[in-house]
Amino acid sequence: MEVRSAISEVISSSPLAMLDEHVKACAKCVAKLPDYFDAAQAGKWTKAAKVQAEIVDLEGIADDLKRNVRRNMPRGIWMSVSRSDLLELVRMQDTMANHTKDVVGLSLGRELAFPAPLEKSLAKYIKTIVDCVGLGVEVVTATRELSRTAFGARQVKVIMTKSLAVEKLERKSDEMQTKLRSKLKAHEETVSPVDAIFLYQLLSQIGEIANSAEKVAHRAQIIANS
Repeated sequence: MEVRSAISEVISSSPLAMLDEHVKACAKCVAKLPDYFDAAQAGKWTKAAKVQAEIVDLEGIADDLKRNVRRNMPRGIWMSVSRSDLLELVRMQDTMANHTKDVVGLSLGRELAFPAPLEKSLAKYIKTIVDCVGLGVEVVTATRELSRTAFGARQVKVIMTKSLAVEKLERKSDEMQTKLRSKLKAHEETVSPVDAIFLYQLLSQIGEIANSAEKVAHRAQIIANS
């Protein structure tokens, strides 16, 4: 019983366990995007500001976890994966939360709302981004499970499958962004020229969240195959 407890403690405090906790904190930031844009599109800027503050708080929690990962990352030769790969993974994970904070900061700072005809497509676009990040989290969690399965081939295959799903959603988000840009161009006359520029920038920054999720999946895949 004591041996089993000791092994459990090592696994729960392993670098992969810390990375799993961090990526889930980052995903909580991203999961707030639909609430934020629902408020923004409705012109409810007080409510949008409240959601933005929640995202900032969550991003701060993710930053604290990131620092904890870096401080406690082992340097010993016992590590089964590259320390540099693990540090790169935590950096990639962190960009998901950072991009989310930047997106809502830009939107709230100028009180940017997309033209009404774009709202349904925008909601689907944001949902795809959130789903992409959710799958990225699943990849990292599956990578953590490698420590429990002695890096078994079956678990590696699970990670490969989930990584491909992340790539598919990221490509879908790119296609959706392209269509949204076209729709925005058709309705540019309904917003000021300056706001139009920032709206295009906003679409791009939202897309960067999915790009980060894809990079997270790729880095986790590298770790799984190491």
